[in-house]
This record gives sequence, structure tokens and C-alpha cells, in this order.
Amino acid sequence: MIFWDEVLESAQAGRAGNPALATFLRRLSSSHNLFLVNAPKRTWAGSRAPKVLALLLLALTSEASAATLQQQINGAAPNESILVPAGIHPGPLTIGKPLTLIGASGAEIRGNGSGNVITITANDVTLRGFRITGSGLRLSDDNAAVFVAGNRATIENNSIENSLHGVYLKKVHDCRVIGNRIQGKSTLLTSTKPIDQTLTAGVGDLCEVPLNQNERGNGIHQWNCENNLLAANEISETRDGLYFSFTNHTRVERNRVHHVRYGLHYMYSDNNVFENNTFSENAAGAAVMFSKDILIRGNKFSDNRGSRAYGILFQSDDRVRVEGNVIRNNAVGLSFQQAIDFVVRGNDVSGNYIGVRFYGNSDGNAFTENRFAQNLHPVDAAGAGSDNHWAVNGTGNFWSGQEAFDLNGDGINDLPHRELDLFGALRRDLPAIGLLSASPAVTLLRFANERAALPGLASIEDPSPLTANFWTIRAQRAVKQATNAR
Repeated sequence: MIFWDEVLESAQAGRAGNPALATFLRRLSSSHNLFLVNAPKRTWAGSRAPKVLALLLLALTSEASAATLQQQINGAAPNESILVPAGIHPGPLTIGKPLTLIGASGAEIRGNGSGNVITITANDVTLRGFRITGSGLRLSDDNAAVFVAGNRATIENNSIENSLHGVYLKKVHDCRVIGNRIQGKSTLLTSTKPIDQTLTAGVGDLCEVPLNQNERGNGIHQWNCENNLLAANEISETRDGLYFSFTNHTRVERNRVHHVRYGLHYMYSDNNVFENNTFSENAAGAAVMFSKDILIRGNKFSDNRGSRAYGILFQSDDRVRVEGNVIRNNAVGLSFQQAIDFVVRGNDVSGNYIGVRFYGNSDGNAFTENRFAQNLHPVDAAGAGSDNHWAVNGTGNFWSGQEAFDLNGDGINDLPHRELDLFGALRRDLPAIGLLSASPAVTLLRFANERAALPGLASIEDPSPLTANFWTIRAQRAVKQATNAR
């Protein structure tokens, strides 16, 4: 609680005799959530009075700079650049003309806890170098730190915190979101007092409580967009890291997403490219649904654990290329449901509880040059279709634990590899049955299935499995061919 007479007393040290101070403070209290109440005069111990003075002076500075910044925006000529000095500049702000706003070191735009902090309605706006905080928390209103409704916006090198959505792109094209650090709002400040006393709660009566992950916003949210670039952003503590809905021809590269629900939550979006991103320590790495013609290459999906802990889940997708990714230490590495005509090439799928899981109606998919190693259950094959291919042009995949039998030394085993899934259907309903996976009986069945397929059991067959030396042998051959061609 901040007492009215004490604020006045503290303020007089730097602003003695200011007759407008009381009026200003009353107005400040109503617009900045400061509760100033009349009370008997008290004596403050230690440094409490200087703290109140600092708070007051901070509010005075903010009040003045907010109007100045919005006035500068309103008065600027189109395509002008505005250098915003260090300090707190309260929002909300609206940018309705093409401008470049550049924040000096220490420049912060702070919202009032309602609506968007910054709303961009014009084309060709650049926002660079700010700390941006304090949006509203209404999911139904899509509150965001930066709400973009103008084409060709550049949102670059900002630090976004304490907001619902970080950057929200709505029906825009050719925008660039680059190098931002976005940390979602994970706690709420609440009063320990009864509701009828909340307005007079003091600092000692307030505490932070966790904000449910489903009630948070997304790091970067795109709806009905085209041809955007999302690059080199770090996102954490949001609901979903990157959210795509009806968004096409967008490139996503070098982002790091961690400690969120879905690292990538993606639906009804076509012809997009994801390269060299990291999705780690989330409830799930990526969920890609109802989409087609996607390239997912060179990414890392690791250490995603929880009830939805997939490295990547595909559902109702067509013609997706999954190439050169590291999919490691997840509950399920790759999950396919109604996945059609995929190319899955050169991925490292290792250390997962289940390496690859199939549900129904996934056909026409080609797997080649992948490394399946140290997965407790390499393949959950109960839903695998008969039209999936585990080798392309005579090149299959590496499976840890297989016996090497390569007489011609080309790095390809001379005998096929069969991966038996004895408990696939039962494991989904009775997870504890997985404890039998390394039992002597199961080991014997796997051994027998390697030599001759056992009828009536779910399994997949790789006709041209790779040895551990395959990639070394291929590299040596490439060097030799290049040398001979000179």
C-alpha cells in the first residue's frame, strides 16, 4: 500500500511547492494501477521514502514521454526514422504510416495491461531495438505486444516480455520477424486479501501465481499470411512457440523454441520451409496438421517430454520432405497419421522411447538414409500401411543392433532387416507393457523374425539396411570420384 501523505512528503524533496502535484497523482493512480489512499501520517523506516520518490519520478517521466512518442509518430512524415531515447515510454502506441522506430539502448515501450502494446496498421513499418512489455491478457481479443496488420513490416532485435502473444501477424505478407527474444507471461500477480480489500492491497499482500500454459499466448502467431520470414528468434514460456494457421510460402530458420507447449503448432498452411531451427524441452516439438508441400530440413527436435511429447507429429498431411533433422530423446520421435507421399531422408532418430509410430492410413511414404539408434521401441508398426517404402534406389536405413553382413563393402547389408513390433496396439492402452520389451522371450522373437518373417505379427522390412560405415564409405567414394575427374 502506498499512503497518500507519504507520497506527498517524499515528492516534496524534489518538487517542493508544486501545486499541481496532488491532481496529477490522483490522475496517475487511476491510469497506472497505483493505489493512493489517505491515511494517518506514518514514519517510514530505512529506504522506503526514497523508493516511493523513485516510483513517482519514474511515473512522471513515463507520463511525459508516452505523449511525446505518440505525438512524434503522429507528426512524423511518411518513411521518416525516429530514434527513441532510453527510458520507459508507455503504450499503447499505434503506427498508422510507414515509419522506422529505432530504440536506443534501454528504450522500453510498456503497455498498460490492456489491449496491444503496439499496433501496426500501415505498410512498411520497422520496429527495432526495444524492450516491449505489458499487453492485455484477453485471448478472445488476440492481445499482443506487437500486433501487425500492415504488409512488409520488420520486427527486429526486440525483447518482448510480460505479454499475451509476442508478435501477432494478421492477414499480412512479406513481413520479417528477426532476432527477437520473446518470453511469455508465466505468472499473474494477485492479492492474498479478500476481494473487497484487493484495491487497498499493499506490496506485502501480493503474490505471484502460475499462469496456466493453455491461457498464455503464442510467441509468433500467424493467421492468413503469405511470404513472411521468421529468423533467429528465441521463444520461451509461451503457449505455443510458432503458430501457423492458413499461412503459406513462409520461411522459418535458425529459431530456438524451448519450454513451451508445442514448439511448432501448424495447420492449414502450405508450401512453407523450416530449416535449422531448434525445438527442445517442450511438451511437444511440432504438430503439423492438414497441410501439404512442406520442407522440414536440418532442425533439431529434442528432449520433448509429456503427454503430447512428440518430436514431430504429422496428421492429415501430403507431400512433406523431412530431411537431415535430429530427432532425439523424445517420448515419440516421429508420428504419422494419414500421412501421404512423404520423403523421410537422412534423419537421426535416436534415444526416443518410440522411434517411429504409425496410426492408420499412412501410405506412399519413403524412408532412406535415416539412422534409427537406441530407441527403446524402434517402430510402432500397428498402423503402418503396406505401401510404405523403407529403401529408395537400393539404399535403406541404419538400425542399431542389427548384425552387419556386407560382403562387397559398399556399406549396405546383404540381408534385409525386419523390425518387429510385438506390443504396438497394446502399448497405447497399457503403457506398462513396455517393461517387457527387453525380456528374453521378446528378444528371442526378434531374433527369429530377423531370419524369417513371423506370420500374424506387425513388422516392417528394410530390404537394404545400412551398416554403421555407410556414410564413411560414401564420403570416401565421393572424394575418389572428384579426384579422378580432375
